[in-house]
This record gives sequence, structure tokens and C-alpha cells, in this order.
Amino acid sequence: GHEVPEVRSVDAAGDRGQPEGKLVTDNFEIIVPAGWRSTAPAIGSSATVIKADEQLDDPAAEKINFRSYFAVSYDLAQEKTLSEYTEAVRDQLWQLIPGIVFAGERDLVINGRAARAFEADFVQQGADFKILMVAVGGSGDDVWVISFNTLQSLWDEYRETISEIAESFKLKLRE
Repeated sequence: GHEVPEVRSVDAAGDRGQPEGKLVTDNFEIIVPAGWRSTAPAIGSSATVIKADEQLDDPAAEKINFRSYFAVSYDLAQEKTLSEYTEAVRDQLWQLIPGIVFAGERDLVINGRAARAFEADFVQQGADFKILMVAVGGSGDDVWVISFNTLQSLWDEYRETISEIAESFKLKLRE
């Protein structure tokens, strides 16, 4: 199944839509734009940030209480290159989500670290989703994966913000 992080304290009094600025952990930092809020991490992730005040016009997405979010998780490359690693991730998604369509695979550099990204479109519980996954090489065999999940209908609206978030990802390496 597709884990949708549980949304907590979306209506926390007074702080709705206030920029958090930056999420900083022992291992990395990443920007949190206005209207996005960090929440309890989804299972298997180090950090999860939701678009707290999102207004959806998609009944299927509303029904499952979906909110656009991004998550950062840590993995080991097991001596794979970034390209082989993202290929393995795509294979896993392919098995989990029938009909998933991949696009836009590319190499990039994020704060001096080699990274590889891909996008995917899929339908789940009647809603049309789009994801962007960015795998960033860390020290040694470390891989950090930033995954963005939104509705296809919101992708154009969020594309720039999602790019800015991904490009802000900075590892605190003790190499």
C-alpha cells in the first residue's frame, strides 16, 4: 500500500501558513516553504513535511484525507551507482503500483552532491498522483531520498516550489 502520512495539528491556533523556514536534523537541512509544516515522519522516513493548508478539489483525494507532502529518507546504496539505485527503486514501485508511468529521469547536482531524479504518475484509490524522487549520494554508501507526492492537477502549481525544496537539501557530512 501507499502510506499517506497522518496529518496532525493542521489547524494549530495562530500558526497556519507561517513559514517554518528550515527543517534541521543531525544529518541534513532542507527548506520548509510557507504553508508547509513538518509532521510526524511517515514510517521509514527521517522527516515528513505536509502542505498543511492545501485546498483540494479532488473528491477521491479528499476521501483519503490526502495532503501533498515530501519526505526525506535514508538508505544504503549497497554499492550501486545512483543510476542503478534509482532503477531498483523504480522496479520496486513498478511492482507495488500497477500502471505507474515513469518520466523525466535526470542527473543533477545538489549542494555539490551527485543526485539522480525521476518522476512518476499513478492512480491510487481513484486519485491521480504525481511523485518526484531525488536520490542524493552521501558519504560512503549512504543515499538520501527526497520524495515529493502531490496530485497531478497540482503539479504545475508546485513544480517550482518542489525544485527549490530539493535544491535546498544539504547534508551535514562528517567525512
